Amino acid sequence: MPTYDFECSECGHRDEVIQSMSADSFRKCPACNVNKAFKIVVLTPPNTFVKEVKTVAQQAEKNTKSMGKYELQERRLKDDLNNTVSKKHKETRERHKSIISMTPQQQQHWIKTGEKPK
Repeated sequence: MPTYDFECSECGHRDEVIQSMSADSFRKCPACNVNKAFKIVVLTPPNTFVKEVKTVAQQAEKNTKSMGKYELQERRLKDDLNNTVSKKHKETRERHKSIISMTPQQQQHWIKTGEKPK
């Protein structure tokens, strides 16, 4: 059931009451005992089923769905940049591996001519 705020029009006393949505909008004020307290605000909605996030992937998906157009655009640009950097890093590592696997003579040949030894 929802929680409602009631305020007395006579003394200004505020009271928080849990009651059904179909209940009366006027109540007896507990401070001055006058029947002039009226409903002013719904504080909490009735209980509803909320899907619980159980994994990091589910949380990421939920966050992505709540992003705006420009946030998504910025995120995609960052992902593209990271992929490009990652690809260049992988190429550099492969080149270093090939250099390390060469003999000293092959390394010297490559440095002088710029050609990879066969």
